[in-house]
Amino acid sequence: GREEQAERCFAGQVKQLEPVMNQKNTGKTVSFFYISSNGYVNVRKSGDYVAKMIDLAGGSYVPQGLTENENALSTMNMQMESFYAAARNADYIIYNSTIDGELDKLSQLLEKSSLLADFKAVKEGNVWCTDRDLYQRSMSAGQLLEDIHSMLSGDGDRQEEMMYLYRVGQGEEPDGAR
Repeated sequence: GREEQAERCFAGQVKQLEPVMNQKNTGKTVSFFYISSNGYVNVRKSGDYVAKMIDLAGGSYVPQGLTENENALSTMNMQMESFYAAARNADYIIYNSTIDGELDKLSQLLEKSSLLADFKAVKEGNVWCTDRDLYQRSMSAGQLLEDIHSMLSGDGDRQEEMMYLYRVGQGEEPDGAR
């Protein structure tokens, strides 16, 4: 019995996204992942909505072609070496903090795997992290798409307005600082 309210909400999200979706692809590649407690890299499959949002925001999701394992899961685990081979040249990496917490500084990411130090995005300072409440605020999914687009377009002035993403600090900021 709330169809009108749902339609208004949907229309608001579409309106918010029109400027982003009318932009050309940036040519930048993005990897979205987290590292599990047993050392596997958990990534989204290529057909997953997060991978599609990256594409809609003007990027290209890596690793590409992850559709094997004909199960209904939207994620899959990879060995670190396979992830390294597939994503080391990504322009941006986004660490999904919803499982094991947010990153405040780059050293926290490198503690999870020292191989990440060789990634192009790490060397160029393009390491981003999700807010730990990413999946609890699904009514504003358009904001995530906007945040990804702002990251890709280098719109640093907008970072304070981002709801879901923040750049991981390079130095030794105090815990909780962004």
